[in-house]
Amino acid sequence: MKKDRTELEPLLIEIIDEIKHIPNIVKQINDVFGEFGLPVGTFQAIVRSKNEIYMLDVARLYVLTYALYSETHNNNISPLEYFTKKEMDKAKEHIENTKFNDAIELPMEFENVVMLSDEEYVTKIDAKTLVQMYLSQLIFYDFETQRSPKYIKHGSDSFIEVPEINKKSVDDIAQHMLNETYLPDTITLNIYSEQSEAISYNDKTKSLTINKDALISVLDGFHRLQGAIKATSINPSLPQKLFLSIRSYDKDIAKKFFGQINTVNIVKPERLKELKSEKSSDKIVRDLQRKSELTGRIASSSRISEVAGHLTTFDTLSYTIDKVFNPRNFIEEKEISQYLIEFFGYLISYYVDEFKMNPKLCKQIYINHPQMFAGYIQIAKIFKDEDMSLKKIKQYIDGIDFNDPELVQAIEERSIVKSRDKIIRYFANRGVVNV
Repeated sequence: MKKDRTELEPLLIEIIDEIKHIPNIVKQINDVFGEFGLPVGTFQAIVRSKNEIYMLDVARLYVLTYALYSETHNNNISPLEYFTKKEMDKAKEHIENTKFNDAIELPMEFENVVMLSDEEYVTKIDAKTLVQMYLSQLIFYDFETQRSPKYIKHGSDSFIEVPEINKKSVDDIAQHMLNETYLPDTITLNIYSEQSEAISYNDKTKSLTINKDALISVLDGFHRLQGAIKATSINPSLPQKLFLSIRSYDKDIAKKFFGQINTVNIVKPERLKELKSEKSSDKIVRDLQRKSELTGRIASSSRISEVAGHLTTFDTLSYTIDKVFNPRNFIEEKEISQYLIEFFGYLISYYVDEFKMNPKLCKQIYINHPQMFAGYIQIAKIFKDEDMSLKKIKQYIDGIDFNDPELVQAIEERSIVKSRDKIIRYFANRGVVNV
């Protein structure tokens, strides 16, 4: 490459965020990928976990850059600036030489399918076919509807989002499949499309077709799938069969389904709460995750990941919003959501270094401590109740003594719930000062 790819990757991520919900552009990009021999679902996998960019080889990175540049004409990502002529000329040939030989392409048909509803179907599948689908990049792991991800450092200032896998569980499943002692259970796939009809069902022939532009994610059974991948790598003729549950849910229903089936199984309670999003406060935090300056900075688990750039947790925000704002209906939920989106927009914009650029350097003053966000919710309530201009947030925050022993003790309280409550009381008692 003419320039280091680390200069290009953040620009690609930014552009993907801008165009990912524009169907015509996404279709054109998929067409470009197809011209280079990349399977359906490659671009969607990148959209849903942009850290896939870090794992692309140079040829595939070129295709992504070329496709985005062709549609946006953004000179900042001109392929001529980053790739040599040889890399561009040989990209298609390299992709063809490194493709999975037994790749499956959509559309794909299943026979003997029982329809439970127009969103739910049941059939069976060979483990080998399932593995082929995954290796053909037809199946991806959707972090929005599954367990919270694990973050692996990539380079000096970036990270890769990967599924959290129990290696022993995968090894045990693989060994039982190889020994033919694995009792068949159910893999659940969610098949959907934001552009066209994802599936077609023929009631007469009992056949179901996954249509060309469909996206396929694993709703339940990712460890079983990984076990099957390991087993088939040892025995390509693996005879294992599995039950296959096919769902065609939108994102919100998929999250609730995953929360429902994992109420008993071991999934972090914070993640279950986020996926179910039953309370108004939970839904408000979901809005903050998607539409505010806190996007990508709210951890699903009980602890933040500094590598991932997290600032606070889903549970901290939900608990405090519920206690401080106490939304009781749809209208209040939407009003509070919009207000907090605007509040954090001002707060983080005034303190870019503390919250976005250099948060690690500011830890000693507690301004961006995860528990301090309970305080920010209470401060937002004060501003809203007093009808104060959000432009005065900086004046208010600058007036906080982050070394006040009472505040320090509240933030460092070992009990998380007690810490939140003490922080809420601290700022409620402080009220409006110096503003």
